[in-house]
Amino acid sequence: MRVTTVNIPIERLEQLFYAFDLNMDGYIDQFELSTLVNKSYGLFEHTLALDSWSALVRTLALHMDSNSDGMLAINEVVTAFSQI
Repeated sequence: MRVTTVNIPIERLEQLFYAFDLNMDGYIDQFELSTLVNKSYGLFEHTLALDSWSALVRTLALHMDSNSDGMLAINEVVTAFSQI
């Protein structure tokens, strides 16, 4: 089984990506990223306010967006989580 550097199976990461690709165009755009932020916030017990959580997720997305087109493709996400 292939896993990411944070011990998530690649197949699971791909499933999560496609769950948030709401229009199924192969990219997570800004609207879908906002949906991801809001839905994922409640999944974790943390001390971050929603604004801080949003900033964290958006910063991570900017880091993963290797071609700077404002959208995340599956290969960008897998690459970001597979780097050592």
